[in-house]
Amino acid sequence: MTVPVATESAYLLDIYARYRRDPLSVPADWRIHFEEMEPERAGGRGNGEALGLRLVEAYRRFGHREAALDPLDLAARMPAVPLERLRAEVAAQPGLMTRVTLSGETCETPLASLAAELQRLYAGKVGLEAQQVEDDEARDWLYGAFEALFAAQAPVDLANRALDAIVLADTFETFIKVKFPSKKRFGVEGAEGAIVFLRELLREACLSGFDETVIGGMHRGRLATLATVLGKPVGTLLAEIKGRDLTDGGPDFTGDVPYHLGYAGEVSHGERRMKLSISPHPSHLMTVAPVVTGLARGKRGTAGDDVLCLLLHTDAAFSGQGLVGEVLQLGGLAGYEVGGTVHLVVNNQIGFTTNASEGRTSRYCTDIGKMVGAPVLHVNGDDPVAVARVAALALAWRRRYRRDVLIDLVCYRRNGHNELDEPRFTQPKIWAAIDARPSLRDSFTAVVAGLDAAAPERVAQLAEAFKAEMQEGYAAIESLRPNAASARPEGWAGIARAGAAEMLDRIETGLPIEQLRAIGREASLLPPELKPHAKVAQFYRTRLETIESGNDINFATAEALAFASLLAEGVPVRLSGQDCARGTFTQRHLGVHDVETGQHLMPVAGLAAGAARFEAVNSPLSEYGVLGFEYGYSLAAPNRLVLWEAQFGDFLNGAQIMVDQFIVSAEAKWELMSGLVVLLPHGLEGQGPDHSSARIERLLQLCAGGNMIVANPSTPANLFHLLRRQVKAPWRKPLFVIAPKALLRQKACVSALEEMAAGTAFRPVVSEKPVRPARRVVLCSGKIGYELAAARDGLGLEDEIAIVRLDQLYPFPAEELAEALSQHGDADLVWCQEEPENQGALAHVAHQLRCDPRFGGRALAHVARPPLPVAAGGSIERHEGEQAALIGQALDLTRGNA
Repeated sequence: MTVPVATESAYLLDIYARYRRDPLSVPADWRIHFEEMEPERAGGRGNGEALGLRLVEAYRRFGHREAALDPLDLAARMPAVPLERLRAEVAAQPGLMTRVTLSGETCETPLASLAAELQRLYAGKVGLEAQQVEDDEARDWLYGAFEALFAAQAPVDLANRALDAIVLADTFETFIKVKFPSKKRFGVEGAEGAIVFLRELLREACLSGFDETVIGGMHRGRLATLATVLGKPVGTLLAEIKGRDLTDGGPDFTGDVPYHLGYAGEVSHGERRMKLSISPHPSHLMTVAPVVTGLARGKRGTAGDDVLCLLLHTDAAFSGQGLVGEVLQLGGLAGYEVGGTVHLVVNNQIGFTTNASEGRTSRYCTDIGKMVGAPVLHVNGDDPVAVARVAALALAWRRRYRRDVLIDLVCYRRNGHNELDEPRFTQPKIWAAIDARPSLRDSFTAVVAGLDAAAPERVAQLAEAFKAEMQEGYAAIESLRPNAASARPEGWAGIARAGAAEMLDRIETGLPIEQLRAIGREASLLPPELKPHAKVAQFYRTRLETIESGNDINFATAEALAFASLLAEGVPVRLSGQDCARGTFTQRHLGVHDVETGQHLMPVAGLAAGAARFEAVNSPLSEYGVLGFEYGYSLAAPNRLVLWEAQFGDFLNGAQIMVDQFIVSAEAKWELMSGLVVLLPHGLEGQGPDHSSARIERLLQLCAGGNMIVANPSTPANLFHLLRRQVKAPWRKPLFVIAPKALLRQKACVSALEEMAAGTAFRPVVSEKPVRPARRVVLCSGKIGYELAAARDGLGLEDEIAIVRLDQLYPFPAEELAEALSQHGDADLVWCQEEPENQGALAHVAHQLRCDPRFGGRALAHVARPPLPVAAGGSIERHEGEQAALIGQALDLTRGNA
């Protein structure tokens, strides 16, 4: 559909609107003109012009308040006071003419006719809110496009397409209701307009040049959307509804309920074809939104601006979930924008049993979208033609301005929250009205029959054909073979599945030393014309010195070498997080700023080869939304390194839903792989309960079936290898890095370039080469190992006490650990951690040693802080005392119970 635009009166209407807001904001000649037109200053024609302009402005601003949006029409529609006053003025001056028109024609029109036309356009079945759009040109275009579109007669073929959508949706839901009466399906009945919207929007997107649309969905109408919009084979869909397992994911694959599953297909119109995908999602409402937004951004990175992001919501979730604000804000930030998202809110006018008045304080469920200046199109869901036209207008806005647009599809539910729920217990009046209402299929078929007499017979045949297809699929349910519903996304076919055992295989990730030195040199040299801060300049000089010498490589340099070497190999690298470009601990300095001009560059980015690109994006103060975005970004392609860094590991719990429902479980539920790296600064340093712990114990509790990696690298070289392994391994798994804080500047915590040389790899267990067996082995992970070593060496106990560091906690490196312990015979074995006893890796390590026969049931003592309900205390004095005590106990200096 082409959206016509009326532009003739746009300038006049805009400048008058600005005059009404602030007379001094318009040029003097216009101000004089408008003053002369005011009613108290002029009569006759001047009064008609002024009143006409005021009418247009008022209807554009307030018309939506009087629109007939509710199909049930249960609540009284109160007239908008500004419109009432203006209509009274018009009625008091019968016969008054105006030259203000919406069509742009130069003619005089009765003012009453203008008012009637505005009432029809702005207070009909569609309401437009655009006052929040700050861009004057964009707002004027939208008003003009809206007026021209709805002033014109809708073409008959549009009505027929809308009817097809409704008939298909109704046929599908009726079939499912009969065949699976006891199954939850979250049917689309009462919101069939959503299917109309989706089919029309995707048709327009395909015809207008988009190559792909990625969709984030919801429960409501999910199955009908899969069948009638995305074209998922109905046989497969019916088998999933029945409960058949159609995958061959193995014992670690759990699957999910059918209304959570994703699908990828395509749609074609004329000569054009467009890929479609809908992401799998959990029951946690809105959680999928940032994931799909990140996926759209990641796909756009390889395909240009030809990917449309479409998010589907319901009213209660959109107005109730705080994540909505995070997602909307991301859409306007350079590091996260996707060229505008189309948001369809299926407004059931109720939550589960919660009325709208109990669930929000705003007039509309979409009001939160106004904070980013997104226009809102409210539409009566039982007017399919209006819904289809709104879809075309929304896409036209998205294409022209590359900004978000919201559609409030006002509808209802014929059933309860699901088909097994009884809504009449709590909303009897609403459901009495719904029960008395004819189906949209019947009522709209009659409407279209008045436009096209052949329509009823045509859609009857359409319904019969679709029903026959479903019947055939239903009959074949038991004969479907496993893997008929493979969810492997495009581009991931060559990535191997892997369990914990395969993930423990050694993967060489080192590079020739001279190649490393050349890469490091290029990533450390600043152009002579750049004038950085003196300390930053020294930072880069020191880095270059260590690279040239091949010694004293710290964590930040090792990380930069990993980034730069991957970029040089053509692998894109993206790092996101709060303050990540500089680093929370002033350790990274990826961006170098000129102190005089403010311009900046990223030396590492200069290493990018081919299509590779480096991004270090300082994120907004968000964990939940941004982590979800980066996870989605990582799904777009397997051969890129995507990292998200928490400011402190403690703040990961602000995104715990994303961790639980997507990152650690998506492969088990949906066969969805990701190589996302999550950097979590961790370490008890006397900084209080909120700047100490990444909650290692929580991460380890989520580990099973080789679903993820939890690593605590204690050397810069190990961090280098970990990051490179993420894209060099034949598999992809999320990597949670328990990242250093104090070790960033610990003089003992450095590596040599030879530890990253060709033939080297990540070392999951870091142990010393003993001269002879020790009497005690202290097993630990992370920075506590350096503190133990310093105390031990200070006492000259190097030959008596061995320290073994676990740099990978999951998958557990039992073979390497058993080999390290075997060098010390029957020495006492102690686990030492600085975390409280009920936290950290203690329970995990003890379980591994207890259950693995390679350790022969070996006794494991432990040293830790006493159990605490918090991660750490707030007193530095107390921290230091506790730290000294546990180190002494671990080294057997106090002859305690360890």
